[in-house]
Amino acid sequence: MRIQFLKRAFTLDTLLTPLPGELRRNVARNVGFFTRIFTQFFDPKGIEDAQKSMGIGRESRIRNVR
Repeated sequence: MRIQFLKRAFTLDTLLTPLPGELRRNVARNVGFFTRIFTQFFDPKGIEDAQKSMGIGRESRIRNVR
């Protein structure tokens, strides 16, 4: 119960509310960027993209070798 309350009470929106508008937008954008970077490996699509970029993922098309 307490954990759920704390998650609702301390969201990014409530923490950034006291900041001026421009600063609030910049902080929210930067936090969103870093969150996306560091959590991509827990998302199936992010894992697939990372594997493709390293050359170890499954290919979406069949390659014809001559």
